[in-house]
Amino acid sequence: MISMSNDYPSSALSMKFKLYFVVSFILILFASIFIYVFIPPYAYAQIDSVRYLLSTIVSSLATIIAIVISMSLVVIELTASSYSTRVIDMFKQSPAIWIVISTYILAIVYGMTVLKFLDVIAQSGLAIYETTVWIAFFISIVAFGALIPYILSSLDIMKPSTVINRFAERVTRENILTGISESENIVARSATSLSFSYLHPDILRPVTEIDKDPIQPIIDMIHGSMMKYDYETTRYGLKVLENYLIDLLNTDDFDNDNITITKHIFIHLERVGKLGASRDDEDSVLEVTSAIFMIGKKAVHEKIENITGESINSLKNICRVVIKREHEDSIVNITDFIADIGRDAVKYDLDFAATVSINSLGIIGRATTKLSPQDLEVTVGIAGTIEEIGILSIKHSLNQSVFHAVNSLGDVGKLAITNNLVNTTLMIVDYLYNMGVYTLKANMNHNTNRIAEYLWEIGRIAIWNEMNILALDKLINKVKDSLQKLMDLSQELGHNETATIATLSLDKIENLIQKTELNDN
Repeated sequence: MISMSNDYPSSALSMKFKLYFVVSFILILFASIFIYVFIPPYAYAQIDSVRYLLSTIVSSLATIIAIVISMSLVVIELTASSYSTRVIDMFKQSPAIWIVISTYILAIVYGMTVLKFLDVIAQSGLAIYETTVWIAFFISIVAFGALIPYILSSLDIMKPSTVINRFAERVTRENILTGISESENIVARSATSLSFSYLHPDILRPVTEIDKDPIQPIIDMIHGSMMKYDYETTRYGLKVLENYLIDLLNTDDFDNDNITITKHIFIHLERVGKLGASRDDEDSVLEVTSAIFMIGKKAVHEKIENITGESINSLKNICRVVIKREHEDSIVNITDFIADIGRDAVKYDLDFAATVSINSLGIIGRATTKLSPQDLEVTVGIAGTIEEIGILSIKHSLNQSVFHAVNSLGDVGKLAITNNLVNTTLMIVDYLYNMGVYTLKANMNHNTNRIAEYLWEIGRIAIWNEMNILALDKLINKVKDSLQKLMDLSQELGHNETATIATLSLDKIENLIQKTELNDN
């Protein structure tokens, strides 16, 4: 168990203090030599005057150190209440305050000792007497002067960026791994196991010991700044984590531990995004999702599918909360981020990462169909994006991505017509037809077969939904026309199986129309 007392290393001493004490030591050395050589004998001064001077100095030092301690406690209280209680540990382990206190204690104790034995020292010889008094005097000067860098340091540490930077010093590979204990169900973190991670994110994501987690203090500050709508601090904290992950992705040897660290930080970012969404704070949601997006883009360019999938998954999870709050602008922003990552994944031939992007868009698209009883442009936009990435996947021969693009598009279409979103469904039927044309020409017939089945399912749901007859007629004609064209193209290209499936789907729609006496109505 690592205690918090070791969390903030002594190396955090600021350059102001280091420079101050080096300069002070040099000045004292030269001043002592100058006094010893050029100043007239100190013994001629009256001993009572020396005693009064030393007494005044000691009394002043005691008063000042009391004020310094009181001021420090006030600063700690204000900073902790504004940002995080973990600031207390940061102050406690900061060497600056202890150096100042130690300097004052040394000056006070030395001055009191000189006062106690001043008569004896005066009788022991001029040189000893003179040197002893001047040492007390110079230590006092050093103590008084130490207040300047300390006050500047105290004021500086009240700035949120300074506190975040201090916390960021602890964000290292070793410290993060120390605070993480993985679930026993984790088998591997390779690209092949990511499919299981995507389906069961709660099982495979790391469990954290909060007291040891170096990320948690930064997250606490981000949460606090979000509560006060302090977007500058929120942005700065997120940028620190974003830069850390991007630097991590730049490493040549991106091993399993790095994957675990990245997943761990994504958990924190995801929670921040969900908090912003639950508070209807769209600006904070945009800041968080933008940071996740930049990390995901970097992972794509480095061809690290695990992290690409995790970034998309986090964006999707945040978007699900956003959908519940019906923030259309945030939904559009997040889906644009996911789509951008998905396009790049296809261009880099990352089949699984592209699949995660498509599936995430499908999940979001299905959820948006329930937002309103009327057609939503956002659903149409998502469906169009799925079609775009699907066609791009066809051109790159990414079979898994194409398969999931067809399924996602078909599922969104089925749910859209279930919710009587006729215009949305009409657009999705067009998207399915376009996908069918591309898959036929690319000899991906099994996908075209699925498209024909989805068109039949959409038609069946529309017929049984007891919709407005004019809207139903328009939709059914669109479905039949799409199936007819796919059947003709299949026959032309010699894909007899697909032509048969398209014909059967068309026949089933005609039979269902007759069975429900739709023509009579």
